[in-house]
Amino acid sequence: MTEDPRAELAHTSHIDFFRAASTREPGGAVAEDGGVFLYAGPHPLPVLVNGAIRLDPDVAPGEVLSRARDFFRARRRGFGVYGLVGRDDDVIEAAEAAGMFAFGDPAPLMVLEGRIPPAEVPDDVHIERVATPEQVAAAAAVCSDAYSVYGMPGEVATACLTPRTTLAPHMAVVIAYDADGPVATASARVERDVSYIAWVGTVQRAMRRGLGDAVTRAATAAGLELGGEVTALVASPMGAPVYRRMGFVDVGQHASRVTMDAPT
Repeated sequence: MTEDPRAELAHTSHIDFFRAASTREPGGAVAEDGGVFLYAGPHPLPVLVNGAIRLDPDVAPGEVLSRARDFFRARRRGFGVYGLVGRDDDVIEAAEAAGMFAFGDPAPLMVLEGRIPPAEVPDDVHIERVATPEQVAAAAAVCSDAYSVYGMPGEVATACLTPRTTLAPHMAVVIAYDADGPVATASARVERDVSYIAWVGTVQRAMRRGLGDAVTRAATAAGLELGGEVTALVASPMGAPVYRRMGFVDVGQHASRVTMDAPT
């Protein structure tokens, strides 16, 4: 079992985020009965956007995989299996035994309690709260560029970051601009008193200027304004050191196994 109870809090916030993201867009779907959470997002990318997560530790790993195969076979999509390291090791091991592969090392689950001061941004940079469809498109373009360093197709961010989801209640998105246009963005979604940070990205031309730190701080503040009492996130390899310097602490890890092909 995971030792820090905040890991479960962050894990639940992660599920809440993908539940909302998958049900607000056409083509998305969620099933969560029998102790398994299955979600199909607005894009067929198996990594992150389409996944299976065990909710009840008593559900057998084979049952998790069987339900996931049925769910994604009908949608002709690959998918990922995600779990808390320590609690869901048996599910991850079963997924690997079934031929699914690791997409990177386990991702840190992080939590921040309380507030953090805003960043000092360069003189040519300003940060705005996203409020228009045009700003939503700009945030999606930032993430398309930023996440391409991980091999994510550019259209994934465009499919996931739309006015329908981004301008929804309990959601706050910020975007940073410099003299040449949008350069960084971050999102916060609040549910169960937890603000979940997602879609943090900086365009490649503006990396190493502290802008990821700046928009994360701004999104964290926005999430608290929406009623969040604790801030949580799942960190990318590039983001984890930035978040730790800001005061986020590691509370657990997310492991995953992915299949790129739809079940047959």
